[in-house]
Amino acid sequence: MNKSAVRKVITGGIIFVTVLVLAQLLYNARCYLEKRANHEKVTKYVNEDLGFRWDSMDSDLEYISNWINTGNFYNEDIGRLYERASLIYMQKGETMSYYRYLGYALYYLEDSDERDYTINIYLDLANFFLNNFAQDSAKDMIDVAQSVENFDDIESLQIRSYAFRMLGIMAILNGEYEDAENYLLKSTDIVNLSDTGVYEECYRAINDVWLARVYYETGRYDECKDKLDKWEGHDMFTTDVYREIFLRDLIIPYYQVRCMLDTYYIFEDSDSTGAKELSEKEMEVAAGLEEFMTLCDENGYKKTELSTILQLQSEYPPSSEYVRSILYAKIQDLYQELFDEQNITYAALIDSTVIDAESVMEDKVIYNKKVIKRRRFTAIGSVALVIIIVVFVVIIFNSRIDGLTKLLNRKSFNHELNRIKRKKTLYGIIMIDIDNFKNVNDTYGHQNGDIVLERIGQLIQTERTADVRCFRYGGEELVILLDKKAVPYADAVAERIRYAMEHQAWEFGEDLVITVSIGIATGSGNTDVFKRADENLYISKENGKNRITS
Repeated sequence: MNKSAVRKVITGGIIFVTVLVLAQLLYNARCYLEKRANHEKVTKYVNEDLGFRWDSMDSDLEYISNWINTGNFYNEDIGRLYERASLIYMQKGETMSYYRYLGYALYYLEDSDERDYTINIYLDLANFFLNNFAQDSAKDMIDVAQSVENFDDIESLQIRSYAFRMLGIMAILNGEYEDAENYLLKSTDIVNLSDTGVYEECYRAINDVWLARVYYETGRYDECKDKLDKWEGHDMFTTDVYREIFLRDLIIPYYQVRCMLDTYYIFEDSDSTGAKELSEKEMEVAAGLEEFMTLCDENGYKKTELSTILQLQSEYPPSSEYVRSILYAKIQDLYQELFDEQNITYAALIDSTVIDAESVMEDKVIYNKKVIKRRRFTAIGSVALVIIIVVFVVIIFNSRIDGLTKLLNRKSFNHELNRIKRKKTLYGIIMIDIDNFKNVNDTYGHQNGDIVLERIGQLIQTERTADVRCFRYGGEELVILLDKKAVPYADAVAERIRYAMEHQAWEFGEDLVITVSIGIATGSGNTDVFKRADENLYISKENGKNRITS
């Protein structure tokens, strides 16, 4: 190639690169201007009152989704749009979608300078956990919120007031009533500094209801009554749309305290020496209690219902057979219904939803970056695609699933155990061994022995959550690995498996009972938790089998 041709090639290359650079600069400038314009639009949109328009909720969700997918935004703006979508889902009563979209919002907000809204989402999660009596999980969320920013430094008055209200509710449930009162009064003082006309009245009402709970628990019954009477008959209680929106934070807590207070006044005024008169008073209590129970039943607040009944039963033991029959039957029904709704499972489900949502957002961001790079560098994109295909093929040919039990295999357990040890955080191990399994194989055959292994694999899989992973270690030995959040529930998980296995029916042996022995241990870091769990399993075996050693 002569010099003239070389110069032409070089010149053409320079022009081509220059055009690409200019095109990229123009694209970046357009994205920047669009982000600035969208920031103003998002700020205006999320600051508007939702308006509680039931007929436009689906169209609002579609609008938000299309806007996010087609526009350019700062991370904080995407986070706030997802939070707005989550509020719409909450109004629609779609709880899981509500928390999934909170997870989306959290992913973007944590990657921005917007701290107030990040705190608000953690407070919403804490609120959910408190309503499901998962106080440890709620405290974790509040602790994370406080690590983002000191509550006194929160700029938004609405979020700052919400933060101190959550501290107050947590203090009530911990029996710290003086702290609770101080937090709730401070929350109200913060609300009184605001004048948006959007949220202030409902926040004052919610604070007053929880203050009424403090007054009841501390024996200040007249003060409790004044707080409740202040809001009786308000639109938030009588208008269907408002009643639905404020159900969790205001309506249920209000009627719970009202039921307790009415019970106190009825028993205070009754003549305890007259059994007949007391029975009539108790029937009045039963009528009010049935109304509260109906409200809880219709709206899925069975844990609050059960907690209230048990508290009233303890404070005012009924002498009337009529009242006892109502209370005892209801308590039995609630225990039965709540048995399969253990706090750890439901709390972990929400936590898992948030984590999965963050993962989805992370994958989405990574994918978008790959698309942009592919447009710039086709060759690099092709290489990346080849690498992904190779990794995918390797994963397929290195399956980590045990074929019989469908649990993760021993190799997977070793990997997860090493990973959790490196984290230096608390974890737990549950070791499970089928009792007399050799006898089952010898008596009923290895095919039926495989049925036993498949069945226990299915039972253990029902305990699997984001924090609970299940493995077949080898032969008839199985292992459950619990992350920090699930450690407090290790005994409950083990007992459910032991009980379920003991009561299994076997088609190949009508009167056959197959049991398991279980060992549990917890620890962190370099502590040999696995060895301790195995030693505890051995103790269970040596002490009669079909038992748990922790």
